[in-house]
Amino acid sequence: MPVLSDGVIVLRPFVSEDADTLVAIWQDPEIQQRNTLPAALTADAAQAWVADKLRLARDGLAWEWAITDAATGELAGRRAIKELNWKDRRAVSSVFVADKFRGRRFAARSLRMAAGHAFKSGMVRVQADCEVDNTASIRSVIAAGMHHEGTLRDYFLANDGRHVTAETFSLLPADLASAPPL
Repeated sequence: MPVLSDGVIVLRPFVSEDADTLVAIWQDPEIQQRNTLPAALTADAAQAWVADKLRLARDGLAWEWAITDAATGELAGRRAIKELNWKDRRAVSSVFVADKFRGRRFAARSLRMAAGHAFKSGMVRVQADCEVDNTASIRSVIAAGMHHEGTLRDYFLANDGRHVTAETFSLLPADLASAPPL
């Protein structure tokens, strides 16, 4: 897992010391609604979650980074490039950002850096699927340079059991190279 930085944020592997901050971030109802989290939001569950993310990276199945504020080192969220399909050379992007860091383009910045790493590693496509009502995620993927490809009706099974419609976006190496400054 490489450490990546643009001077504003740093993407680094998760470490066991992130557990307490993860538990605090996971208390956010928005993050609980839109992400798959451990059943028990405890430090032990966070430790197991971190160990699983490191295993996925080691096994070549995903890159899971902690998003940190470059100025303070504070954990701000998670950026994943997951579901790595080495045959077709495509992957799926996922993110959550703690409430206090929202609105600072941490999601878009982290997507650009993580996708750049994926492309250098041989991927040719990174995809993101955002619930139609998740305007913050939609804004962040567009800001990162992703292109809208369509609407997927009843695509996600939400944590509350509802099927939700998603907008799908993709980023190719040429899109990243031509993305406007953040």
